[in-house]
Amino acid sequence: MFFALVLLLLAPLALAQRQAPEPELKAAILVNMLLFVDWPTHEAQASDRLTLCYLDDGPVSIALGQLDGKSIKGKSLHVVRVDAATIGGCHVLYVSPFGAANLPRIVSNLHASGILLVGDTPGYQQRGVMINLEIDGGRVVFDIDLRSVRQADLALSSKVLRLARHVLE
Repeated sequence: MFFALVLLLLAPLALAQRQAPEPELKAAILVNMLLFVDWPTHEAQASDRLTLCYLDDGPVSIALGQLDGKSIKGKSLHVVRVDAATIGGCHVLYVSPFGAANLPRIVSNLHASGILLVGDTPGYQQRGVMINLEIDGGRVVFDIDLRSVRQADLALSSKVLRLARHVLE
């Protein structure tokens, strides 16, 4: 009887998760990955919060904004829109499909920056994005460019690396 009650209570949650729109799924996966990233200490980055920046108001950016205030590693997640010239205070920079034109300039400025560059566009991983989310077979998967992660003086947990579809080393 107890088991049946638990199933009845959890069934709507499981159904909602399966039917969640793609932008919300990508945002949730991206934010949960932050639990497995270690950042260097930089004076420009606030130590009491984790700042996730984005460049435009695409669907995933809007979904990320809904996660503002979530606790990540004992810090409050602060989601903020920036322009390409003001990314210095960011821990994470999300680049949408609309940001492709800015990507070469952004990537060239991120060496040893301590900023995790993430996106969700096919081909972004080959263009310097460190973690790139894509849809494959109806599921959200991600690829990691570990070389770029290391160049930015960041560390990713082996737990995330094992879950990645592809890891460039």
